[in-house]
Amino acid sequence: MLNLYAVFLTLVFMTELIAGISGFVFRHEIKETFLSTYSDAVMKYDGRDDRSLALDGVQRRLHCCGVHNYTSWFSSAYFPLSGLPASCCISSSDCSGAELRNATVLIGLCLSCCLSRVVNANQYEMV
Repeated sequence: MLNLYAVFLTLVFMTELIAGISGFVFRHEIKETFLSTYSDAVMKYDGRDDRSLALDGVQRRLHCCGVHNYTSWFSSAYFPLSGLPASCCISSSDCSGAELRNATVLIGLCLSCCLSRVVNANQYEMV
């Protein structure tokens, strides 16, 4: 019974080790794929489909707006019609579409917190 436990523990350890090494080796490809997918989601945002809801969830959880900052939304099809999405607001209590269209209101938003920066900040450096 103890040998079986040791085999399973070794198997779990080896799986974690392989996953960690694979993540490190392919970190640049993962970053590029994620950024291109995120940029595509911003460009095709409509506020109603599953992709848009997922994008809203990411922006709310990470307190960011757009791919690099709020200007990523300027080239999307959604921005000319509705401005920035509500998920770009820091506080949901004083956030409306009319206020978001005004670029001077956006100065107070957190512009530097975006997903690509979070990914860059969490990369591991080789020692």
